[in-house]
Amino acid sequence: MKILVFIKQIPDVNRISFDSKTMRIIREGVPLMFNSFDKKAVEEAIRIKEKTGSEVVVATMGPPSARDILNESLKMGADDAYLVTDRKFAGSDTWVTAKILSMVVEYVKPDLVLTGKYSLDGETSQVPPEIAFMTGMKFKSSVFRIELSGDLKTITVEQDREDGVNRYEGKLPAVISVSEKINRARAVNADAPDMSSKIVELNAEKLGIDFTGADASPTVVTGTSAVKNLRSVKFLKPGKEVFDKIIEIMDEESSHSEIKKINNSTGLKKGSVMGVALGDPDVSMEIASKISEITEGMDLEVIMAGNIDPLKLNGMPCSSYVRIQSTGNETFAHSLLELIDEKKPEFVIFPSTTDGREISARIAAEKSLGLTADCIDLKYDGKQLVQMKPAFGGGIVAEIISRTKPAMATVRPGMFQKTTGTEKFNVAEIKGTGVENFRLLSSMPVPSEYRPLSSSSIVIGLGRGIRKREFVQKALELSRKLGATVGATRPIVDMGFVPRQQQIGLTGSSISSKLYINLGVSGQDNHVVGLRYAGNIVSVNIDPEAPIFKYSDYGVIWDVNEFADGFLEYLKERKT
Repeated sequence: MKILVFIKQIPDVNRISFDSKTMRIIREGVPLMFNSFDKKAVEEAIRIKEKTGSEVVVATMGPPSARDILNESLKMGADDAYLVTDRKFAGSDTWVTAKILSMVVEYVKPDLVLTGKYSLDGETSQVPPEIAFMTGMKFKSSVFRIELSGDLKTITVEQDREDGVNRYEGKLPAVISVSEKINRARAVNADAPDMSSKIVELNAEKLGIDFTGADASPTVVTGTSAVKNLRSVKFLKPGKEVFDKIIEIMDEESSHSEIKKINNSTGLKKGSVMGVALGDPDVSMEIASKISEITEGMDLEVIMAGNIDPLKLNGMPCSSYVRIQSTGNETFAHSLLELIDEKKPEFVIFPSTTDGREISARIAAEKSLGLTADCIDLKYDGKQLVQMKPAFGGGIVAEIISRTKPAMATVRPGMFQKTTGTEKFNVAEIKGTGVENFRLLSSMPVPSEYRPLSSSSIVIGLGRGIRKREFVQKALELSRKLGATVGATRPIVDMGFVPRQQQIGLTGSSISSKLYINLGVSGQDNHVVGLRYAGNIVSVNIDPEAPIFKYSDYGVIWDVNEFADGFLEYLKERKT
């Protein structure tokens, strides 16, 4: 069996800066690194090789400096390496990148393609599923366990999702993107010999590519801006003062939560826009609300299409909802494509979830459409959808437009205010068509005491300062009383204190909750990049020099156990 691993060299996202005068991202002098997800993909391929005798090939698309990570991969145990490089590839967006890499797949002819979940500088998760469709391979994302049958023809994977873990089985060939959880990549011995002589360069001519990256890209970056840390911490006294402030913040948010009504009358319209409702009713309501808001007063019908029971979407501001009865992402995508062809919407908006990313990328690949991932805002002037996407760990926001129609984007959950329609929406149902590439074997939900980070307005974050596993139960009790959920830093997740789905930070989730209360969180860069779009941040830490206070609105220097016990007692007394 031959395994191809796609890897990427990226800048250290914590060292990227932005020149507000020239409006340029400053990359000069920024250290380059091996994208951590991709390194784990290489490690997994080598582990399979060690068990089965498979051949491992690594490839990267990039400048000559990317030879470093190919050399490192060879030292880890890969057999061959390709550097895909050509000036013609400059300016390639995700679709063009996937197109070029799909040609590498055709060149290498692997049985299994492994990639990282995403690159930390872009965080799109789009390239792997687009490669899969372009090469006719099966696809699953966010995989943390891979098993191969004895004859190496069947693959079984376990996938991390927002709501739990799914186990799937399918036949090879396949493209699999792996999560942080899959393994711990081996270190390269300091005395390992240089292997760069084994690296083979592939250019446009060798791959039969007759287009340029910039010209063929369906999306274009029209501007960039920096996200500045404008927080200035105010320290509060331990005790009632901090508890009162938290309740005050919660009450302020409640007073501002009056739901706006949008006219969603179903009269004849000249055109349409579309949103996709997948799995989570709250996120679906946010998408419908945003596209209704940015097209309000325009001659456009707002259509939602999804797999959710319409009774769970009561009040959704759209004129019609098409429920697609599907057995999985392939059958859903196939039917959604037919609906898009029929309705010809100006744009289509998906949730930035496991399913949303897979389905949107599959459609973009098939229809050669521009797709922007993980947007935090959208604007529409009647002609062009402007999509605001964070990059480099969230420190930079790019404005992106699509050259193709419909424009497509996935949007980050929790970013948009919910509205409600003035009228009931019409409902239609269609049956999903096509065949699923993977068979679902089982599903294991996240324990019910953990609400999804994406749909929680209050999050309690746990760091190493909690010290003991027993504290988690105290935090969960506090979350129940506040109507919150519990999240954590990566070390707490790695120790098994809370589920992986609750990890906040660079290799976890970014949160946009209205209130974030963190307990014992030190404030390392890899965590705080996940907090850029949170509302009020209240930090509790015994160390007055903890970096987290630089990224907080309110701080209290206090033992986390004393805080939790005191707050629970405060809430008990307040209730009585």
